[in-house]
Amino acid sequence: MTEITITINQQVQSIKAESNLEQVIDLLSLPQQGCVFAINNQIIPRTKWSATTLSQGDAISLFQAIAGG
Repeated sequence: MTEITITINQQVQSIKAESNLEQVIDLLSLPQQGCVFAINNQIIPRTKWSATTLSQGDAISLFQAIAGG
């Protein structure tokens, strides 16, 4: 099994090569509700998570919505 290294919120993770964003979110039990994910500073719509294959060195950022008022 080949692995690649990615960064999630500045923490290095090793994952299976050819994993998609949705698989990594599930694997690492990352929150999904009210969250936005960006890969290399490009926001990925939820509808494209399963079609977005990760590559060596990708930097994933997780942003959570915060209510104000």
